[in-house]
Amino acid sequence: MKTRFGSQVYYARGFTLIEVTIALVILSMTLSSAMYAVHQYADERIRMKDRFLANQVAWNNLMNRYQHSKGWTSGRDRTMLKTKGIDEQGGQEWQWNLETEKAMGENLYRFEVQVGVAGSDRDQGSLAVYLVSN
Repeated sequence: MKTRFGSQVYYARGFTLIEVTIALVILSMTLSSAMYAVHQYADERIRMKDRFLANQVAWNNLMNRYQHSKGWTSGRDRTMLKTKGIDEQGGQEWQWNLETEKAMGENLYRFEVQVGVAGSDRDQGSLAVYLVSN
């Protein structure tokens, strides 16, 4: 922009208000997108941690059942035969439920453990295994 004062011509330097406003809009959209991505990453990280811990609880219970089916535990240890319970994993209590159903084949059973946060109705993880058991 040219401005004339007397016989001299001055050129205005800097940005117009519209240019500054557009730059701020672009910056705000970029920052909000970055914050949203970081928030999604943090949420997914928490979900993955919970799923990992829930699967660990399910795996531990299935391994107990497997050890019992192989006769590696004493007959007096009835804790291996529980079908419901609460275990602690990662500083959190996890509620688990073991369902057993007969499968095709002699002495073949399907064991499925569903695990969720204690006090919640939603399952975080579920594992199943087929075992030969008496």
